[in-house]
Amino acid sequence: MYKKFLLFFIIFCPFLFSIIHYTDIDDKLVFRIFHTQKDNLINDIEFNYKVKVIEEIPNNLSGITFNENINTLFVITNSPRDIYELDKNGEVLRKIDLKGFRDTEDITYIKENIFAILDEELSSIFIVEIDNDTKVVHRENSLKEFNLDYRYFENFGLEGISYDKVEDEFYIVNERSPKKIISIKGFMTDSNIKIKDKEELEFNNVYLSDFSAIHYDEVMRRFYILSDESKILGRVDEQIDFSKYLDLSNNKISSQMTNPEGITKDKEGNIYIVGEPNLFLSIKRDKVLN
Repeated sequence: MYKKFLLFFIIFCPFLFSIIHYTDIDDKLVFRIFHTQKDNLINDIEFNYKVKVIEEIPNNLSGITFNENINTLFVITNSPRDIYELDKNGEVLRKIDLKGFRDTEDITYIKENIFAILDEELSSIFIVEIDNDTKVVHRENSLKEFNLDYRYFENFGLEGISYDKVEDEFYIVNERSPKKIISIKGFMTDSNIKIKDKEELEFNNVYLSDFSAIHYDEVMRRFYILSDESKILGRVDEQIDFSKYLDLSNNKISSQMTNPEGITKDKEGNIYIVGEPNLFLSIKRDKVLN
């Protein structure tokens, strides 16, 4: 009897572990055990969640950024490949066609009329100009291009990008296997380019089973990292010694975001999250959301 039990244990336990790990129950369980009220990103304040279906976008909404120069949002889809300008209520202001790109996962605002587009299939960042009259962006007309060579990191699945204007530094997330947060410094200023694996940020986001998007708040010096699979938004301070989290599945409105893919903040600190197929979530309050 003992031998049968031992044999069952040896065979069944690895199988059970594989199921738990594949479904990310382990990450979610760790989050439930160690997550406390004081770790909430939004806690004891008046806030307003709103989810909107953007009817003009057919599907595959994957990234979002805030243009502080004109106070509007820009979102991107990966198939079909398009950019949409939105107001802060999620209303479409215009559509911009993308030509020559393959798998546009995210977009980030840099300055003036300059944006960066992240293409997963091409494993590249494309710097493009979008002004008030832009209707089409051609890949061949990109101002600059940076290819993330596979020799640096294996198993790339580029999902999100953000830009620190102060330090001229891009932050890029690789979705999983492995989860990676990569910084690229000096590209926009044509100085000595440095590529670094931000291992300390990865370590501080153990609750997140994948990395879907990243936003860097250069005013507060904080990182916001979104997980599609865990349905969690994590915040890590620059000192890397404290984290806060927002469980999207714990709110009846935000839980409608079944596939959160992109994250950004505006000047007032309001948070905007987009997800497949065409969902737009805003989290707003009267005071600045730190």
